[in-house]
Amino acid sequence: MALSLALMKNLISMMLMVIIGYVIVKIKFLKSRDAQPLSMLTAYVLTPCLILEAFQRDITAEQMKGFFVAMIAATLCVLLFIVLAALLKKPFKLDAVDQATLIYMNCGNLLLPLISMTLGDDMVFYCVAFQVPFNLLCWSHGQAIIRGKGSLRPAQMFLNPNVLALGAALLLMALGIRFPSVLATTVTSLGNMVGPASMIVIGMSIAESDLGAVLRSRRTWLINFGRLIAFPFIAMLILYATGFLRVHPEFKDALMVTMMCAAAPPAATVTQIAVACGNEPFRASFYNVLGTLLCVATLPVMIYLFQVMFA
Repeated sequence: MALSLALMKNLISMMLMVIIGYVIVKIKFLKSRDAQPLSMLTAYVLTPCLILEAFQRDITAEQMKGFFVAMIAATLCVLLFIVLAALLKKPFKLDAVDQATLIYMNCGNLLLPLISMTLGDDMVFYCVAFQVPFNLLCWSHGQAIIRGKGSLRPAQMFLNPNVLALGAALLLMALGIRFPSVLATTVTSLGNMVGPASMIVIGMSIAESDLGAVLRSRRTWLINFGRLIAFPFIAMLILYATGFLRVHPEFKDALMVTMMCAAAPPAATVTQIAVACGNEPFRASFYNVLGTLLCVATLPVMIYLFQVMFA
Protein backbone atom coordinates (compact mmCIF):
# COMPACT_ATOMS: atom_id res chain seq x y z
CA MET A 1 0.00 0.00 0.00
CA ALA A 2 2.85 2.39 0.83
CA LEU A 3 4.26 2.02 -2.68
CA SER A 4 0.86 2.64 -4.26
CA LEU A 5 0.42 5.81 -2.20
CA ALA A 6 3.92 7.03 -3.11
CA LEU A 7 3.15 6.27 -6.75
CA MET A 8 -0.11 8.22 -6.60
CA LYS A 9 1.66 11.16 -4.91
CA ASN A 10 4.26 11.32 -7.67
CA LEU A 11 1.63 10.92 -10.37
CA ILE A 12 -0.32 13.84 -8.91
CA SER A 13 2.90 15.86 -8.86
CA MET A 14 3.42 15.02 -12.54
CA MET A 15 -0.19 15.94 -13.34
CA LEU A 16 0.45 19.37 -11.80
CA MET A 17 3.25 19.73 -14.35
CA VAL A 18 0.69 18.83 -17.04
CA ILE A 19 -1.53 21.62 -15.71
CA ILE A 20 1.36 24.07 -16.04
CA GLY A 21 1.74 23.14 -19.71
CA TYR A 22 -2.03 23.42 -20.16
CA VAL A 23 -2.18 26.87 -18.53
CA ILE A 24 0.69 28.43 -20.48
CA VAL A 25 -1.16 27.62 -23.69
CA LYS A 26 -4.55 28.73 -22.38
CA ILE A 27 -3.16 32.13 -21.34
CA LYS A 28 -1.62 32.36 -24.82
CA PHE A 29 1.95 32.55 -23.51
CA LEU A 30 2.72 29.74 -25.96
CA LYS A 31 0.77 27.73 -28.51
CA SER A 32 0.20 23.97 -28.67
CA ARG A 33 2.46 23.67 -31.68
CA ASP A 34 5.31 25.10 -29.59
CA ALA A 35 5.37 21.77 -27.74
CA GLN A 36 6.89 20.07 -30.80
CA PRO A 37 10.49 21.31 -30.28
CA LEU A 38 10.34 20.38 -26.59
CA SER A 39 8.96 16.97 -27.52
CA MET A 40 11.82 16.43 -29.99
CA LEU A 41 14.34 17.54 -27.35
CA THR A 42 12.87 15.05 -24.90
CA ALA A 43 12.92 12.18 -27.40
CA TYR A 44 16.35 12.79 -28.90
CA VAL A 45 18.35 14.21 -25.97
CA LEU A 46 16.77 13.99 -22.53
CA THR A 47 15.42 10.41 -22.57
CA PRO A 48 18.63 8.93 -24.06
CA CYS A 49 20.55 10.73 -21.27
CA LEU A 50 18.28 9.14 -18.66
CA ILE A 51 18.92 5.71 -20.20
CA LEU A 52 22.69 6.26 -20.33
CA GLU A 53 22.72 7.46 -16.72
CA ALA A 54 20.82 4.37 -15.56
CA PHE A 55 23.78 2.17 -16.56
CA GLN A 56 26.53 4.44 -15.28
CA ARG A 57 26.68 2.62 -11.97
CA ASP A 58 27.90 -0.63 -10.51
CA ILE A 59 25.37 -3.25 -11.55
CA THR A 60 25.54 -6.69 -10.00
CA ALA A 61 25.25 -9.95 -11.93
CA GLU A 62 21.88 -10.51 -10.24
CA GLN A 63 20.63 -7.14 -11.44
CA MET A 64 21.71 -7.92 -14.99
CA LYS A 65 19.81 -11.20 -14.81
CA GLY A 66 16.81 -9.15 -13.68
CA PHE A 67 17.28 -6.82 -16.65
CA PHE A 68 17.14 -9.67 -19.16
CA VAL A 69 14.23 -11.33 -17.34
CA ALA A 70 12.40 -7.98 -17.50
CA MET A 71 13.18 -7.63 -21.21
CA ILE A 72 11.88 -11.13 -21.98
CA ALA A 73 8.76 -10.49 -19.87
CA ALA A 74 8.22 -7.15 -21.64
CA THR A 75 8.47 -8.84 -25.04
CA LEU A 76 5.95 -11.48 -24.00
CA CYS A 77 3.63 -8.76 -22.64
CA VAL A 78 3.57 -6.80 -25.88
CA LEU A 79 3.10 -9.98 -27.93
CA LEU A 80 0.24 -10.99 -25.61
CA PHE A 81 -1.40 -7.59 -26.13
CA ILE A 82 -1.04 -7.98 -29.90
CA VAL A 83 -2.86 -11.32 -29.71
CA LEU A 84 -5.59 -9.94 -27.40
CA ALA A 85 -6.20 -6.95 -29.68
CA ALA A 86 -6.44 -9.27 -32.69
CA LEU A 87 -8.97 -11.49 -30.89
CA LEU A 88 -11.08 -8.47 -29.93
CA LYS A 89 -10.90 -6.83 -33.36
CA LYS A 90 -14.10 -8.33 -34.82
CA PRO A 91 -16.29 -8.53 -31.67
CA PHE A 92 -15.61 -4.89 -30.74
CA LYS A 93 -15.05 -3.61 -34.30
CA LEU A 94 -11.60 -2.29 -33.46
CA ASP A 95 -9.85 -0.25 -36.11
CA ALA A 96 -6.09 0.28 -36.43
CA VAL A 97 -5.88 3.16 -33.93
CA ASP A 98 -7.97 1.20 -31.38
CA GLN A 99 -5.67 -1.80 -31.67
CA ALA A 100 -2.46 0.21 -31.46
CA THR A 101 -3.74 2.08 -28.41
CA LEU A 102 -4.59 -1.16 -26.61
CA ILE A 103 -1.19 -2.66 -27.39
CA TYR A 104 1.35 0.14 -26.97
CA MET A 105 1.87 2.09 -23.76
CA ASN A 106 3.75 5.17 -22.60
CA CYS A 107 6.58 3.22 -20.98
CA GLY A 108 9.14 5.93 -21.73
CA ASN A 109 8.32 9.59 -21.16
CA LEU A 110 5.91 8.83 -18.31
CA LEU A 111 7.25 5.68 -16.69
CA LEU A 112 10.99 6.40 -16.77
CA PRO A 113 10.76 9.57 -14.66
CA LEU A 114 7.94 8.14 -12.53
CA ILE A 115 9.99 5.07 -11.58
CA SER A 116 13.02 7.25 -10.93
CA MET A 117 10.96 9.45 -8.58
CA THR A 118 9.15 6.58 -6.82
CA LEU A 119 11.57 3.65 -6.75
CA GLY A 120 14.94 5.35 -7.29
CA ASP A 121 17.46 5.42 -10.10
CA ASP A 122 18.56 1.83 -9.42
CA MET A 123 15.20 0.59 -10.72
CA VAL A 124 15.19 2.70 -13.88
CA PHE A 125 17.18 0.21 -15.92
CA TYR A 126 14.44 -2.41 -15.41
CA CYS A 127 12.12 0.10 -17.09
CA VAL A 128 14.73 0.61 -19.81
CA ALA A 129 14.44 -3.14 -20.49
CA PHE A 130 10.85 -2.49 -21.64
CA GLN A 131 12.08 0.05 -24.18
CA VAL A 132 13.69 -2.62 -26.36
CA PRO A 133 10.61 -4.67 -27.37
CA PHE A 134 8.39 -1.59 -27.23
CA ASN A 135 10.45 0.38 -29.74
CA LEU A 136 11.15 -2.59 -32.00
CA LEU A 137 7.51 -3.66 -32.15
CA CYS A 138 5.83 -0.24 -32.07
CA TRP A 139 7.94 1.04 -34.98
CA SER A 140 7.34 -2.16 -36.96
CA HIS A 141 4.02 -3.81 -36.10
CA GLY A 142 2.41 -0.66 -34.65
CA GLN A 143 3.41 1.48 -37.60
CA ALA A 144 2.34 -1.20 -40.06
CA ILE A 145 -1.20 -1.55 -38.72
CA ILE A 146 -1.76 2.22 -38.59
CA ARG A 147 -0.20 3.03 -41.95
CA GLY A 148 -1.48 -0.07 -43.70
CA LYS A 149 0.15 -2.97 -45.50
CA GLY A 150 3.54 -2.60 -47.05
CA SER A 151 4.58 0.23 -44.72
CA LEU A 152 7.10 -1.61 -42.53
CA ARG A 153 10.26 0.47 -42.06
CA PRO A 154 12.89 -1.68 -40.31
CA ALA A 155 15.43 1.16 -40.12
CA GLN A 156 13.20 3.08 -37.71
CA MET A 157 13.20 0.12 -35.33
CA PHE A 158 16.96 0.29 -34.79
CA LEU A 159 17.63 3.98 -35.38
CA ASN A 160 15.23 5.00 -32.63
CA PRO A 161 17.17 7.17 -30.13
CA ASN A 162 16.09 5.04 -27.16
CA VAL A 163 17.36 1.85 -28.78
CA LEU A 164 20.63 3.54 -29.78
CA ALA A 165 21.06 4.92 -26.25
CA LEU A 166 20.44 1.48 -24.77
CA GLY A 167 23.00 -0.10 -27.09
CA ALA A 168 25.55 2.56 -26.16
CA ALA A 169 24.79 2.16 -22.45
CA LEU A 170 25.25 -1.62 -22.58
CA LEU A 171 28.49 -1.25 -24.54
CA LEU A 172 29.92 1.28 -22.08
CA MET A 173 28.92 -0.95 -19.18
CA ALA A 174 30.50 -4.04 -20.78
CA LEU A 175 33.74 -2.13 -21.38
CA GLY A 176 33.71 -0.72 -17.87
CA ILE A 177 33.73 2.87 -19.16
CA ARG A 178 32.40 5.56 -16.83
CA PHE A 179 31.79 9.15 -17.79
CA PRO A 180 34.18 11.77 -16.39
CA SER A 181 32.61 13.69 -13.49
CA VAL A 182 31.78 16.78 -15.56
CA LEU A 183 30.12 14.74 -18.33
CA ALA A 184 28.36 12.53 -15.77
CA THR A 185 26.86 15.63 -14.12
CA THR A 186 25.68 16.90 -17.51
CA VAL A 187 24.08 13.58 -18.47
CA THR A 188 22.39 13.20 -15.07
CA SER A 189 21.06 16.76 -15.11
CA LEU A 190 19.61 16.33 -18.61
CA GLY A 191 18.09 12.98 -17.66
CA ASN A 192 16.40 14.57 -14.63
CA MET A 193 14.58 16.93 -17.00
CA VAL A 194 12.62 14.13 -18.69
CA GLY A 195 9.72 14.15 -16.24
CA PRO A 196 8.96 17.88 -16.19
CA ALA A 197 9.58 18.31 -19.93
CA SER A 198 7.37 15.34 -20.87
CA MET A 199 4.51 16.44 -18.63
CA ILE A 200 4.61 20.04 -19.87
CA VAL A 201 4.51 18.74 -23.46
CA ILE A 202 1.41 16.67 -22.64
CA GLY A 203 -0.26 19.67 -21.02
CA MET A 204 0.53 21.92 -23.98
CA SER A 205 -0.69 19.27 -26.41
CA ILE A 206 -4.08 18.80 -24.75
CA ALA A 207 -4.72 22.51 -24.19
CA GLU A 208 -6.40 22.83 -27.57
CA SER A 209 -8.20 19.47 -27.34
CA ASP A 210 -11.94 19.29 -26.79
CA LEU A 211 -11.85 17.70 -23.32
CA GLY A 212 -15.65 17.62 -23.25
CA ALA A 213 -15.68 15.43 -26.35
CA VAL A 214 -13.00 13.21 -24.80
CA LEU A 215 -15.04 12.67 -21.64
CA ARG A 216 -18.30 12.10 -23.54
CA SER A 217 -16.89 9.42 -25.84
CA ARG A 218 -17.87 5.95 -24.61
CA ARG A 219 -15.37 4.34 -26.96
CA THR A 220 -12.54 6.38 -25.48
CA TRP A 221 -13.42 5.09 -22.01
CA LEU A 222 -13.75 1.51 -23.28
CA ILE A 223 -10.37 1.52 -25.05
CA ASN A 224 -8.69 2.99 -21.98
CA PHE A 225 -10.31 0.40 -19.74
CA GLY A 226 -8.61 -2.23 -21.87
CA ARG A 227 -5.26 -0.39 -21.95
CA LEU A 228 -5.10 0.59 -18.27
CA ILE A 229 -6.84 -2.30 -16.52
CA ALA A 230 -7.96 -5.32 -18.56
CA PHE A 231 -4.82 -6.03 -20.61
CA PRO A 232 -2.26 -5.55 -17.78
CA PHE A 233 -4.46 -7.55 -15.37
CA ILE A 234 -4.54 -10.46 -17.82
CA ALA A 235 -0.74 -10.26 -18.03
CA MET A 236 -0.50 -10.39 -14.23
CA LEU A 237 -2.88 -13.37 -14.06
CA ILE A 238 -0.74 -15.25 -16.59
CA LEU A 239 2.43 -14.41 -14.62
CA TYR A 240 0.73 -15.65 -11.46
CA ALA A 241 -0.42 -18.85 -13.18
CA THR A 242 3.14 -19.67 -14.29
CA GLY A 243 4.37 -19.62 -10.69
CA PHE A 244 7.61 -18.02 -11.89
CA LEU A 245 7.96 -15.64 -8.95
CA ARG A 246 7.30 -18.42 -6.44
CA VAL A 247 10.38 -20.17 -7.82
CA HIS A 248 12.42 -17.00 -8.48
CA PRO A 249 11.34 -14.36 -5.94
CA GLU A 250 14.61 -12.48 -6.58
CA PHE A 251 13.08 -11.14 -9.81
CA LYS A 252 10.02 -9.60 -8.13
CA ASP A 253 11.27 -6.01 -8.37
CA ALA A 254 12.19 -6.38 -12.05
CA LEU A 255 8.80 -7.85 -12.94
CA MET A 256 6.92 -5.30 -10.83
CA VAL A 257 8.50 -2.57 -12.97
CA THR A 258 7.53 -4.56 -16.07
CA MET A 259 3.92 -4.68 -14.89
CA MET A 260 4.01 -0.94 -14.16
CA CYS A 261 5.04 -0.38 -17.77
CA ALA A 262 2.33 -2.77 -18.99
CA ALA A 263 -0.29 -0.74 -17.11
CA ALA A 264 0.87 2.64 -18.46
CA PRO A 265 -1.49 4.89 -20.48
CA PRO A 266 -1.57 4.90 -24.30
CA ALA A 267 1.74 5.65 -26.00
CA ALA A 268 2.27 9.12 -27.43
CA THR A 269 4.07 7.31 -30.27
CA VAL A 270 0.71 5.98 -31.48
CA THR A 271 -0.57 9.54 -31.79
CA GLN A 272 2.62 10.59 -33.60
CA ILE A 273 2.25 7.79 -36.15
CA ALA A 274 -1.48 8.52 -36.56
CA VAL A 275 -0.69 12.19 -37.22
CA ALA A 276 2.04 11.29 -39.72
CA CYS A 277 -0.22 9.05 -41.79
CA GLY A 278 -3.47 10.97 -41.30
CA ASN A 279 -5.29 8.03 -39.72
CA GLU A 280 -7.62 9.32 -36.98
CA PRO A 281 -5.01 11.53 -35.22
CA PHE A 282 -7.60 13.35 -33.09
CA ARG A 283 -9.09 10.12 -31.76
CA ALA A 284 -5.61 8.78 -31.00
CA SER A 285 -4.96 12.03 -29.14
CA PHE A 286 -8.21 11.65 -27.18
CA TYR A 287 -7.21 8.15 -26.10
CA ASN A 288 -3.85 9.46 -24.97
CA VAL A 289 -5.32 12.42 -23.06
CA LEU A 290 -7.93 10.44 -21.12
CA GLY A 291 -5.52 7.57 -20.42
CA THR A 292 -2.90 9.96 -19.03
CA LEU A 293 -5.48 11.52 -16.71
CA LEU A 294 -6.94 8.21 -15.57
CA CYS A 295 -3.60 6.55 -14.82
CA VAL A 296 -3.28 8.72 -11.69
CA ALA A 297 -5.88 6.36 -10.18
CA THR A 298 -5.45 3.14 -12.16
CA LEU A 299 -1.66 2.69 -12.01
CA PRO A 300 -1.43 2.68 -8.19
CA VAL A 301 -4.37 0.23 -8.07
CA MET A 302 -2.69 -2.14 -10.53
CA ILE A 303 0.58 -2.09 -8.57
CA TYR A 304 -1.33 -2.71 -5.33
CA LEU A 305 -2.93 -5.77 -6.99
CA PHE A 306 0.53 -6.94 -8.05
CA GLN A 307 1.81 -6.66 -4.48
CA VAL A 308 -1.21 -8.56 -3.15
CA MET A 309 -0.93 -11.31 -5.76
CA PHE A 310 2.81 -11.78 -5.31
CA ALA A 311 3.17 -11.08 -1.58
